[in-house]
Amino acid sequence: MVKQRMNVLHVISALPIGGVENQLCLILKHYDRTRVDPIVCSLSDKGEVGREIEAAGIEVISLNKLGHWFDWTIVKDLMRLIRQRDVKVVRTHQYHANLYGRIAAWLCHVPCIVPSVHNVYTRDKKIHRRILNNLLGRISDRVIAVSEAVKDDIMAYDGLASDKISVLYNGMEEDRYSGGDGNRVRSEFSIPTDAIVIGTVGRLTHQKGQKYLIAAMPMVLKEFPQADLLVVGDGPAFIELKEDVAQRKIDGRVIFTGSRKDVPALLAAMDIFVFPSLWEGMPNALVEAMAAGKPVIATDIKPNREVLGSENAGLFVPCKDSVELASRIIRLLRNRESALLLGSVAQERALSRFTISGTVGAYTDLFEEVLGRKGRIEKGEK
Repeated sequence: MVKQRMNVLHVISALPIGGVENQLCLILKHYDRTRVDPIVCSLSDKGEVGREIEAAGIEVISLNKLGHWFDWTIVKDLMRLIRQRDVKVVRTHQYHANLYGRIAAWLCHVPCIVPSVHNVYTRDKKIHRRILNNLLGRISDRVIAVSEAVKDDIMAYDGLASDKISVLYNGMEEDRYSGGDGNRVRSEFSIPTDAIVIGTVGRLTHQKGQKYLIAAMPMVLKEFPQADLLVVGDGPAFIELKEDVAQRKIDGRVIFTGSRKDVPALLAAMDIFVFPSLWEGMPNALVEAMAAGKPVIATDIKPNREVLGSENAGLFVPCKDSVELASRIIRLLRNRESALLLGSVAQERALSRFTISGTVGAYTDLFEEVLGRKGRIEKGEK
């Protein structure tokens, strides 16, 4: 047994509602507090997720300083916090937090520095970032990639060796997705209990590809005129998507729920889950839909392939191909038994590979391995 708790500082750029932020919140809530004493520092404000973390009894410190230019005072603030709290592990998330947090940790001689990369490098290929990531990778004990696809990009663009990078998948709370009250959600939105509901969950942005699902709906409605589309999430593309729905004259069949906390219930209300994202690091919403036993249709990108494993667990469509997407939706609606089988296989895969307990255990073991190797933590007999 470990004789003392590790003080772990998580540094993140901001804490709005989002996949990275929600995953951090889950990890913090599931730490074994006899082994880990966590603190969180947001370079921006606390945000909604920060307040949720505080409500779970974990301290959140907001610097309110992150801007467009490098700010040396952020490094100083982090160094002060590291020294005051005797931090033994610095975990950083996203580019700016990885930058400031690793510099501060290195200057304070923190024995375990572990940054995370949460997305593929579809857009983040700026040469100065790649150089900095390469240099800071050398002072990192391990760089975490949330999927093999992300690991490939870190090696390709940051030039880090394979043995410097560990793939640790995000996890979900498996117990949350088995008992969602779908009838309550259907009642809330006046959807009949026997109606067909197609759904998607994700921030409303270009990346998530909701507009291609909306474009597929008129084709679906020709064969299944009473089908509804449930679009869960909020974001900068909301107005554009709303206008697209109106132009296609399908207002009565598309429901925008906004940002929601009751995702298991929303998933329970869906017959089919569609994930039309154009790129991902680790598709958290896809994993949640799988855990809920939903038949899924996802874009044919590497992280989705990695999560689903094969077409036995879901169907794949090319990115931006609304015609093919509509065809796959219609195929599942015509073949309910096949759809149910897909959902069952997907659920089994999610519950065996992507649990939050597994994710948290892997991180904690990694911290202890690094600190133990450096003689910075005492261990007794197992």
